[in-house]
Amino acid sequence: MVSGLVLLLVIVAILGAGVAVGLSRRKRNPFTNQQFVNQWEQQMRALEASLGWRFVAEDQGFQERVPQIGRMLEADRSRVKFQLVGHWRGVPVLAVEVVFRTDNVVTSEYRTYAVVVVPRPMPGPWVLISPRNDSVWGLFEQFVETGDPVFDGRYEVRRRNPAFASALLGSGLTQALLQDPRANGVAIAFDEHNLAAAVPGPLLQAPLAHLADLLLDVAGRVPWQALPRG
Repeated sequence: MVSGLVLLLVIVAILGAGVAVGLSRRKRNPFTNQQFVNQWEQQMRALEASLGWRFVAEDQGFQERVPQIGRMLEADRSRVKFQLVGHWRGVPVLAVEVVFRTDNVVTSEYRTYAVVVVPRPMPGPWVLISPRNDSVWGLFEQFVETGDPVFDGRYEVRRRNPAFASALLGSGLTQALLQDPRANGVAIAFDEHNLAAAVPGPLLQAPLAHLADLLLDVAGRVPWQALPRG
């Protein structure tokens, strides 16, 4: 009888802990607050109007469009929170709010990023250029030095194809990024078929128009035909 009572107390304790966790999560979730929801919707509608883009609930295939970044989500689509689609300067664009892990251990913390994606003019090998002080990108392969001390002091470069990365960076891209204030604090990914720009913070606070302009200006200045394809 004593053992049965102990078992009952254990079950009650487990259920109580579950309820407490559920309530704490609900408190931390701002979308359970109707006032917050109304304010968020107003801000999103204002953002849609200012950009000419639209908020969509359907999955837009972020992980497939930029698989090198998408693999950081570990196939967890729930970490893609919000999505906007539209056109910018005549080019289709996708903007998402996404949650990345900050390191590669089980007890990781997570950070919110806003990412803008546009088509890459020509497919090819991937290259990631990320701010040196942003550790979230350390989940990628080890970075390499470019030989430009100013650029290497600000950015880290990761790549699979050294010849392509050298030609890309040697096309004047390093100086262009150093001189462009829009690139400060921005990670730029040359994925196989798309270009992406990512900054810390939620979608509603990100400079989405500047990020889209930056990507399209980068795409327009890169001599794609002259770069190695392999």
